[in-house]
Amino acid sequence: MSEHKLNMNNKDTLVNKFEKAGLVTVLIIWILRGAVGPAFNFALLITTTLLAIYYLWFGFFIFNKMQPLDLLYQKHHRAISRFHIAAGILMGIVLSYSLIAILFGFHFFPGMKTALISGGIILLFFTIFIAAYHSVKKRHQEICKRFYSRAAIIGFVLALLLFSPVDMRLSILFKDHPEFQEAYLEYLENPEDDKSIERLREERSKFR
Repeated sequence: MSEHKLNMNNKDTLVNKFEKAGLVTVLIIWILRGAVGPAFNFALLITTTLLAIYYLWFGFFIFNKMQPLDLLYQKHHRAISRFHIAAGILMGIVLSYSLIAILFGFHFFPGMKTALISGGIILLFFTIFIAAYHSVKKRHQEICKRFYSRAAIIGFVLALLLFSPVDMRLSILFKDHPEFQEAYLEYLENPEDDKSIERLREERSKFR
């Protein structure tokens, strides 16, 4: 079956509408977090985590523009190829992990550098793989395009966090909190020092 037959009207399902609304909301919260400061920490944590979970559990339905109830009908079973199944699930997992990495980048959680690097590598190589498959097979154009658009948005923010210097990112995201900036930079210089760890923990607790 062609991808056109899998979704005759190619219209957004309720699952897609929720996903797009969630993505727009998260982008707005990210912008507000950068402009206003830690006052949006909790909103950023909740919205980004929820969107990451949504991609993780509904990736197959999002990228194939299907709803869970569609799986009850035999005609849809025949239209779903192995690529639709594997790609839809993996696309959701990759974007979910990338969102969690971005969460680390905004909040300066322990393991931030590892999360950002691994998130960037996974997103980049999976996108390259999908592009290569699309280029060689000349099939599944629509599902690939759906992934490219989301990967571009999330990848752009991930790259900003990954390649911007830590001190510059601190000065932007915590511009009104010099104590946290000092505590984090001190921790980077002495990550095994108990006093540095305790000071950073105390400064971080002020945002809760």
